[in-house]
Amino acid sequence: AKCHTTPGYLEFHGADGGTLGEVSQPVSTDQSVKCDVCHSESTRDKTEAVMPSGQELTNLGHNANCLECHQGRASIVSVNEALAAVDLEPNQVSADLSLPRLHNNPVGPTQYGTEAQGGYEYPGKSYVGFNTHVLQFETCVECHDVHTLQIDPQQCSVCHLGVRSVDDLNGIRTSRSDYDGDGDTNEGLSAEIETLQNRLLTGMKIYALATEGVDAIDFVDGRFQDGGGEAYSTWTPQLLKAAYNYQYSTSSQGGYAHNGKYLIQLLIDSMEDLGFGTFGMTRPD
Repeated sequence: AKCHTTPGYLEFHGADGGTLGEVSQPVSTDQSVKCDVCHSESTRDKTEAVMPSGQELTNLGHNANCLECHQGRASIVSVNEALAAVDLEPNQVSADLSLPRLHNNPVGPTQYGTEAQGGYEYPGKSYVGFNTHVLQFETCVECHDVHTLQIDPQQCSVCHLGVRSVDDLNGIRTSRSDYDGDGDTNEGLSAEIETLQNRLLTGMKIYALATEGVDAIDFVDGRFQDGGGEAYSTWTPQLLKAAYNYQYSTSSQGGYAHNGKYLIQLLIDSMEDLGFGTFGMTRPD
């Protein structure tokens, strides 16, 4: 109700005397998101948003309303809670272990990296925070049309020569580091991330074949499934962490632009934790 309807969003923000942070009454499913979501008395001066991890992002300005809904519904906390509930060894299977679902695009947490803790961050590793771009092109409302969410690629072409359409944005990169280790430092950052995603999924498939009690695994139409096409159920803690980060990175639409380095860190660390070599790959600082 909070993210899909105007009455739900306004009640969540205390309109009409409601309890802040709650939607206590059912909202009709024929409602939609309208002007009052951002332009009401209770939301137009909003400058903060709480992420699924519980981390509160502040000083967001008009972007606060964007991040309130475009944040997914899971985080490192969800994964840790799922693991704590079963208390297993890393490669031990349990039918009581299930993968936290993101529900939608976690673009907000991705942009803020470890400040929002949307991905599963491995202990002992450091992760980048907010993705600093350039002045006037750093926030939701500076890059996206506030009503259509569209991007004007002509604005990007001032710095990124050759950009003429939205599709051209996939070819942008700002570093010559070979993150995926394939020797190609001319491909866009999105292609670097896609290669790492494919390698992580391959690593998960090999892990499943090599681990006792674990069924074959695949990712089809946004969901993990076993060899028979059923919802995946033979999770181990080690496989669950990697699967969550794979799901997180593939769900984060435009993640290469919002915070590509954060996604690369999550993917490489997941491969490493599963025991697969990352030789030749470059993990961002």
